[in-house]
Amino acid sequence: MAADADEPKRDESTDTPAPGEVTFWERGEEPEFGRIAFFTDAVFAIALTLLVLDLRLPRMSGNPNDPASILNALGDLTPKFVSFGIAFALLAKYWIANHGFFARIGRFDKRYLTICMCYLATVAFLPFPTSLIGEYESNPISGVLFALSLAAVSGFETVLLWHAQRAGLMRTPASTEVYRWQVSVALIPFFMFLVTIPLAFVSPTVMLLSWIVIAPLAGRWAHRRKPAAPTSGQNPIPDGDRCE
Repeated sequence: MAADADEPKRDESTDTPAPGEVTFWERGEEPEFGRIAFFTDAVFAIALTLLVLDLRLPRMSGNPNDPASILNALGDLTPKFVSFGIAFALLAKYWIANHGFFARIGRFDKRYLTICMCYLATVAFLPFPTSLIGEYESNPISGVLFALSLAAVSGFETVLLWHAQRAGLMRTPASTEVYRWQVSVALIPFFMFLVTIPLAFVSPTVMLLSWIVIAPLAGRWAHRRKPAAPTSGQNPIPDGDRCE
């Protein structure tokens, strides 16, 4: 009887697999392998789209045909424009990083799927704290929730990298030096969001502005610590696979 096409492929490193042996979906086994990529892209696309739905012009005071009225109403939306811009830029950066990361995956297992679903849950949740901080920009709790949500995305991104390396899911496993560098780069935004949370109690706006300053500096620091380019026969160092 033919095997179910949706069932993962057993690791054929041994002819007699032990009970409970981990099974894998190999790259090239379509549509099974492509489903996770398509689903991930769909979640990111929906989350990015939901961000803009919160940008609604409030009721204008005065004459609606007066240019000053609409300019004043747009001015009231400034906090929402700021939170939208930051959240969109960060989600776009996460998607670009995930795209590069997934291109290096040779296969995935059930544990990868579980971690990936948790990762995508944090991505799908992000429009809510974005809306909250845009609506209540002076309330520190809105800033705290926004920072914690972004830290969660970065945290699960790092866990995905850790599991892929540990479980041998990469098409070309990174050397120990390169892997450590990749983890350190992936953890930069995670710690940045957590460390700046106290600034939300000063002003959530100050916290957001601190990210604009810290992120480029941390990115340059990480770039300087990047391992030297490999010589012939060594594994290439992937560039831009993580969210800096």
